[in-house]
Amino acid sequence: MIFQLYTFLYYLVNGFFLPKEFFKRPSQLRKKWLKDKLALFTKTDFISQRKVVWIHAVSVGEVIAISSLIKSLAKEYDILLSTITDTGNQVASQRFKDLPVKIIYLPLDCPFAIKRTLRTFNPSALLIAETEIWPNLILISSKKIPVFLINARISDKSFRRYKKIKFFLKPILSSFSLIAVQDEKYKNRFKDLGAPEDKIVVTGNTKFDIEIPYISFLWENLVPRPIIVAGSTHFPEEKLITETFLKIPIPSSLFIVPRHPERYKEVERIINSMIDEKNEIGFYKLSELPLDMRSYFKIIILVDRMGILGSLYRIADIAIIGGSFIPHGGQNPLEAIYWKKPVIFGPSMENFPFIEEFLERGACLQTEKEELKDLLEDLLKNPDKRIELGEKAYQILKQKTGATEKILNLLKSYLK
Repeated sequence: MIFQLYTFLYYLVNGFFLPKEFFKRPSQLRKKWLKDKLALFTKTDFISQRKVVWIHAVSVGEVIAISSLIKSLAKEYDILLSTITDTGNQVASQRFKDLPVKIIYLPLDCPFAIKRTLRTFNPSALLIAETEIWPNLILISSKKIPVFLINARISDKSFRRYKKIKFFLKPILSSFSLIAVQDEKYKNRFKDLGAPEDKIVVTGNTKFDIEIPYISFLWENLVPRPIIVAGSTHFPEEKLITETFLKIPIPSSLFIVPRHPERYKEVERIINSMIDEKNEIGFYKLSELPLDMRSYFKIIILVDRMGILGSLYRIADIAIIGGSFIPHGGQNPLEAIYWKKPVIFGPSMENFPFIEEFLERGACLQTEKEELKDLLEDLLKNPDKRIELGEKAYQILKQKTGATEKILNLLKSYLK
């Protein structure tokens, strides 16, 4: 009865929000988005001679975190990959363009949409990344195929909220064939919420198993060094970071990479307003970057291109992690650490609790916005310190790899 009520309320809510979400999207994405949400798939959408594994990853972070897993599974299976966000869809399309991966938006969590998706693609298993709890998706799929929660975690905030609806969650969590959690803390949380203990396995965090392609940029030796890359920034971090950068009396370059592509024009206006009449400052969009740049004391580059941030960190001398100077919880610092770069972030990194170990071991730097200028200036003046920080963080990352292999080994017995 409780799940029938959930489904009824879900229909009501989506009757209101579906048109809003439809028109929020760029016009070129609307048709595909609506088709996928309503599961208007046909057999010709996906013809496979191999077994199919359905993987759901909500957005960019989750797609990146399980990229190695997807690439490994794609050697033996065709992959149906669903996301919720447009950016998740776009990044997945770029990352897996040469693999047998069909990318869709996650259909609505309604019985008709879930059943139609299962009939069309006939997956042998469903893998859900991190903590995407969609009741109908899990309950309906688990009656036909094994369903796994992988790289699972529950934040402090979510745990407090979930405890209030434990009666609702328990049968959902019991429907998983396996819950592969990142660490013991999350194992205990899932157990407290009613997940059977014998279904919970600690495998580690797949975020540490990243593989980032080496991209050689034509312009990388033309911009002034040192280079600061501010990745996955949110409003109003672009203004804060640009203001700080302009106050530092050292020739250098700043790359700003907004988290959401729809903000490119907004960020361009913000930066233009800040450097107006400053002739010693050059400002370019990456898409319009000339190969014969004028000689400036400082250069600011707005990265208006999706999917290259991880590779862009390679050319950085310092990385600033966005989403951390506002109460957002931070963005993934591991892509910069992968390239042995010194990492700076603000006070809000709750989305990545593993960062505490990096801080305790002196491998990353956390600062309030008021101290950002002094910290950046010190690092810019001390290349040895930058190298030491980057190496320390990289060694911790290497010690924590292996979750992907553990998950693959656990899945083998189910995917025969």
